[in-house]
Amino acid sequence: MPGPQFLVIGAARSGTTALFQYLAEHPGLFLTEPKEPHYFALAGTTPAFTGPGDRQTINRLAVTRTDDYLALYRAARPDQVRGEASVSTMYHPGALPRVREMVPDARLVCLLRDPVDRALSAYGFMRTRGWEPCDTFEEALAEEPRRIAEGWHHIWHYTAMSRYGEQLRRALEVFPREQLLVLRHEDMAADPDAVLTRVYEHIGVAPVPRTVAPDPHRSGEPRSRFLGRVVSTHHPLKKLVRPLVPTSLRRRLRRQIVARNIVRIGYRPETRRRLVAEFAPDLDLLEQVTGLDVAAWREPERPTRGAAGPGPA
Repeated sequence: MPGPQFLVIGAARSGTTALFQYLAEHPGLFLTEPKEPHYFALAGTTPAFTGPGDRQTINRLAVTRTDDYLALYRAARPDQVRGEASVSTMYHPGALPRVREMVPDARLVCLLRDPVDRALSAYGFMRTRGWEPCDTFEEALAEEPRRIAEGWHHIWHYTAMSRYGEQLRRALEVFPREQLLVLRHEDMAADPDAVLTRVYEHIGVAPVPRTVAPDPHRSGEPRSRFLGRVVSTHHPLKKLVRPLVPTSLRRRLRRQIVARNIVRIGYRPETRRRLVAEFAPDLDLLEQVTGLDVAAWREPERPTRGAAGPGPA
C-alpha cells in the first residue's frame, strides 16, 4: 500500500494549516484527512498525554498503527503525489528517522515563524479552545518545564517548539539538504503565490492558480469561551449541524464567529527581549544549517503583534 511522498513537517502555528488548504486544492496532490495523523512521531505507541484537552485531541486522533496510517492514502489516484502535514514530525526526535525508513526520498517542507510570535500564537491557540489555564503568556512560560515533565503534548511546549535550529539540524542528519525546503511565515503572508510556486516545484507538480480562501486556526483570547470551544474543537454541536448546513456556509459562519469572538493578545516588551536573547544561539544554528535569513526575528524591540494578527496561522 503506498504511503506519503512529501511531508509538511512544521512548525506548529506557522501557517501550516493555510498551506495545507492551498495544497489540498491542487488536482495533482492528495492530502490526508486528518491533516495531522502524527504517525511518525507516535508510531507504535498508545498516546496518553496528560494536558488539558489532550485526551479529546491528540490521544484520540493520532494514527499510530502502520496499516491504519497507510490506509489514509488508499483513495489517492495513481497520478497524484501523496502527502500530509503533521507538525510533530519535525519536533519529535524519532520521527524523521522513521520517515527515512519508510520514504527515503521524501520531499520535506518546513514553514517557520518568528519564534516568539510562534510561542505566543500557540499560547493563544490553547486559550481560544479554553484549555490554557494561565491568564498571561508569561505565566504559561513559567509553567512550561513542569508541563513537559508531566507529559503534556507538544503544542504546550511553547518555547521548546520554537527552537528550530536544533530540530532542523537533526533533520539534516537524516535527510540531504536538497530534500528539505525551508520557508518563512512572513513570506507566506506577504506573497502566498510565490511561496506556493516554490512548494510545487519542490514537490514536483506544476503550479495551478490559487482559488481557495484559507481558513486557518486563529488564536487569541475568546470573548465567549463557549463559542471558542464550539468553533475550535471537536464539539458535539458540530455533529448536529454538519448534515444540515452546507460546507461553504459552515466555513463562512466559522470565519464570522471567530472574527467577532477572538481578541488579540500580546506579551510584555521585556518578555520579547528575554526570549530573543534565549533563542539567539538556536537562531545562529538555524542560519548555519539552512542559510535562512532570520535577522528580523532577532529584533528585541519588534512591535508586538497579537496571536490573532494578520497572516496565516
